[in-house]
Amino acid sequence: MEHFKDAHYFHIPSQGNIYTVTDLKLANGTPILLAASLKREIFCIEYLESSSGFLVSTTKEVSFTYIPSGAEIISIDAFNKSTTNNELVIGITIIKNSSDSDTLETFLNIYCQLEENEDFDIENIAQNCLNVELNFIPYKLLHTHLITWNDCSILGKEIVFVLSGSDNQVHIFQENTTDHVYREIDAKEYFPEFGKTASPVVWIDIQFINNFEERVTAFGCECGYVKLMKINTKTNKIVYNFSVRFGNYISNVYLYREDKIKSKYKIQKIIGVNNSSESAGNSQPILNMIVINSILPAVIFRDVLTYGLSDYATLPRHDNSTILTSCVVADIDFDDEKEILLGNSSEEIMLIKYDKGAKNWFLEELKLIAAPVLCIKYIDLTGDGVKDLVVFSVKGIHVLQYDHHYINEQLNKKIDSVCIPTISNTRESAI
Repeated sequence: MEHFKDAHYFHIPSQGNIYTVTDLKLANGTPILLAASLKREIFCIEYLESSSGFLVSTTKEVSFTYIPSGAEIISIDAFNKSTTNNELVIGITIIKNSSDSDTLETFLNIYCQLEENEDFDIENIAQNCLNVELNFIPYKLLHTHLITWNDCSILGKEIVFVLSGSDNQVHIFQENTTDHVYREIDAKEYFPEFGKTASPVVWIDIQFINNFEERVTAFGCECGYVKLMKINTKTNKIVYNFSVRFGNYISNVYLYREDKIKSKYKIQKIIGVNNSSESAGNSQPILNMIVINSILPAVIFRDVLTYGLSDYATLPRHDNSTILTSCVVADIDFDDEKEILLGNSSEEIMLIKYDKGAKNWFLEELKLIAAPVLCIKYIDLTGDGVKDLVVFSVKGIHVLQYDHHYINEQLNKKIDSVCIPTISNTRESAI
């Protein structure tokens, strides 16, 4: 990962956790990062263009209402309800001591931009709070689509909050558009995969396939129990159901698609060559799942739509004493093969690649970070068209950017690979 350079660092006054960072895009494509600490501080991080045309990093602490003194932030999530304007929704779960007793009070605070607007005003959003009292300790907060059908056409694609809790259940919160409040709905009716588990669900990942006709849900629990299910969104019936139990705490479950059409077929499509026989049958994606064990090695399950949990491999690790915390999968070296990046408590990012010859995964490189890693994101935070490696550590946000010489080199290689050879070059190669 030597082609990544330390671009910026944003200090967080107090430590966060694996749930307290989220990103979203505004209607104009501008990326925003929200990072929270356990001690009530929430920061909005973005890059703005200066009058001279340069990108300037800005960090602003945002004072969200209804987060009382002494409360701790557990998790945060955000999304934009509109595709044309900014209609942002931010969810924050908090826990605080009750003033009357030693019991704990927990809440889901939902902050909404009441009207669609082209302008982004985080301060205004932070003042519009919908408060939902919880009767459990919150864990992972995320959002997904609630799909409703009318025969063969999608009737609605509403975004709902998904929240796991200490009561060994997963809760769904839906907006009532009439009175602008969020209420919990019956998870079993709309998300039958979320039944009661043996221990709290630590992480959830959801993917939609086949034009939203099917939903693939994976989650991992504190006790090491991992479940993978496919649901038909038209009938809300479980198509298949697999589970496995590991012997320790699960810190992350990650679903990702593996491209079935290789780069040479993409090139043929670009230059107009018809190769339907090679690309036929690629409607169903290859979906892989990575399970991050906190102490034991991570495990990758390949093509879970075909093999379930029967085709798996163990990912390497170099230090058995470190705790694995986070995962992201991306083609960071532009070789048309995705790499796995794991964050750990030893202040490292582990780069794991696949060796096609040996048919196994190997640890290629370690990237040192100045603090234990809580979360990794591969997003275009700077808005320059090239994704950045954003690392959330116990001390702050680290933004790693590609070296521009490396990007130019890779871009030239891609251009050369899709260019149609000239007649003279063809003759020379034939000779």
